[in-house]
Amino acid sequence: MISEVFYRKLAVITKVLGAAGVFLMLVVVSVNAQERFTYVLSMFDPVSYQVSQLPEKGREDITLSWGGRIWAFSNEGNRDAFRHSPEVYAPLFQGCDALSLAQGYRAEGLAKIYLIYDQQLMLFQGREHRALFLSAPDTLLVKAKSHAGDVKCGPYQ
Repeated sequence: MISEVFYRKLAVITKVLGAAGVFLMLVVVSVNAQERFTYVLSMFDPVSYQVSQLPEKGREDITLSWGGRIWAFSNEGNRDAFRHSPEVYAPLFQGCDALSLAQGYRAEGLAKIYLIYDQQLMLFQGREHRALFLSAPDTLLVKAKSHAGDVKCGPYQ
């Protein structure tokens, strides 16, 4: 009689622990999935760089997946413009610092330190890099383009 009660309680405990384990596993998978999908440009709207005085923050409810990344937009019109011509609005070199590329190495550019040059958005890791790039932009752009593929800052996938 004691063994029947023991086994029933053990079965209940096993079910509860199993359900808790499944729940924890789902939470971990959900958190990991959310971490994988980070927004490009620190969630700034890529279209706004070219159509506004200052870049605007995008909204979590107006997004688009392109080039293996998630892009956020401040309004649906900007999202539609990007959808039709993403290469016009996406940062050149996948957001890598243009001056660093010209010098042959990879460095991430910052969304708030940018330049629209020859109708293309370029990011820089610091204001000094942007200023140095502007000292000889055509020459440095050619050099940056020649190094971009070597350091994985080439075209979007």
